[in-house]
Amino acid sequence: MKVVFYNGEFVLENDISISINSRSFNYGDGFFETVKILDSQPFNLSFHFDRIKLALKVLRLEQDYTELFLKQNISHLLKVNNIINGSIKIHVSRIGSGRYLPASNKSDLFIISSKGFPYQINNAISLCFYGQEYKASGSLSKLKSSNSLIYILPSIYASENNFDNAILLNKSGNIIEVTNANIFILKNNNIYTPPIVDGCVDGTMRRWVNNKLDVIEKSISRDEILDADEVFITNALEGVTSVQRIESIMFESFSVASSLQKKLINLNSDL
Repeated sequence: MKVVFYNGEFVLENDISISINSRSFNYGDGFFETVKILDSQPFNLSFHFDRIKLALKVLRLEQDYTELFLKQNISHLLKVNNIINGSIKIHVSRIGSGRYLPASNKSDLFIISSKGFPYQINNAISLCFYGQEYKASGSLSKLKSSNSLIYILPSIYASENNFDNAILLNKSGNIIEVTNANIFILKNNNIYTPPIVDGCVDGTMRRWVNNKLDVIEKSISRDEILDADEVFITNALEGVTSVQRIESIMFESFSVASSLQKKLINLNSDL
């Protein structure tokens, strides 16, 4: 039976119960991080921890654990659950009573693990534009909030219209991301990605790509993405995925995405 980490203890998954008074359940009052596991090691953990610290600050949550504390407990969790490749999900939520005004800023820490695969070649995907809701830009937009309706509704829309994923827009009508990943375009040998201030999540794989390549951060319009030479998306679990089609526009170049994904695949043997 799977073991989880909950507030300083390793316990059986079936022994965990979430109260109906949970603030995360009632108000989405919390955040999460999903970390790729390669050869029993958390990949990009420092990037994830940077975002955890930011989320704690923005949401006014109290926690004093360190990156080393997380790494040690993640390592033990992977060992007892016999996970070599896969992922872990770190969930932090505010505890205590209150409605919109919480009675406390203390928080729960919940870590679960899942078996999976190392990075591999991804199939190219199709995207559509989602314009029924716009994602606001601000301190919350860069975090992985427990309230994910802004991603759920576009995912449903994409599925209903036979696309793999949906492109989200901000109130200015610019491209910011897809439902579960950051987005990049290649045009005339230059690589562009939307800036954080436009409203995209500060993705850990986005940071990895920015460190590997000379990426220009700029606002991207619909016309610009449709006129791109190559489009790809990035997230922690899948790495880099090429985009083959955006609505009726086809793309034939996948070279940058393929090169990046091969670097991630090679990491599997280097760890």
